[in-house]
Amino acid sequence: MKRVNRIAAVLLACSMSAQGAVVISELDIANNKIEIVNTGGSSVDTAAWWLCNRVNGSPFYITFGSVGIIAAESSSMDLNLGAGEFVTLQLTAGFVPDGNGELGIYNTNSFASSTAIEDYVVWGAIGVRDSVAQNAGIWTDNQFIDVSGIGAGETVQLLPSQAGNAPADYTIGASTIGSATNVPEPGSALLAVGGSALLLCRRRS
Repeated sequence: MKRVNRIAAVLLACSMSAQGAVVISELDIANNKIEIVNTGGSSVDTAAWWLCNRVNGSPFYITFGSVGIIAAESSSMDLNLGAGEFVTLQLTAGFVPDGNGELGIYNTNSFASSTAIEDYVVWGAIGVRDSVAQNAGIWTDNQFIDVSGIGAGETVQLLPSQAGNAPADYTIGASTIGSATNVPEPGSALLAVGGSALLLCRRRS
């Protein structure tokens, strides 16, 4: 019974670490484009998911399903993302402000909920939902990515194998949007070893 309880506890811990399997891998703030990657081991249907930006006025919210997929810059033609698949979304003008803004990915429209937020990034100045992201363990409150030196043709990029939980996990560079090269390592795997379960999980922190 104790062994079963231990395995159950580890399974619960790794299910909690699954938050953030769908991540923002690159952000083109000049052209209102965002590249999103499923780094998990199973498919995730994001069609009813939301993006939230509470910085610099409306629109604050938009669903994934209401924006266009840029086919030439995506490996999936729909929002049911298989393991390792990515899409580049064309957002409406002004949803991604040049100077400062934030983007939170939510699995529901409970925007103040740390269980609903899946990923988060903020640039230029402190955000509004950064405290929600901190409560979810995917950002640090009152920190932001410095984009003051960003140039033409450059994007905000998640560094290879980084979790994306802090400004230091990102860099500014020539756009690679549509190639999904800047992604964290995959999440968890469950293996059977000697008749018992061995759970390997990697947190996004």
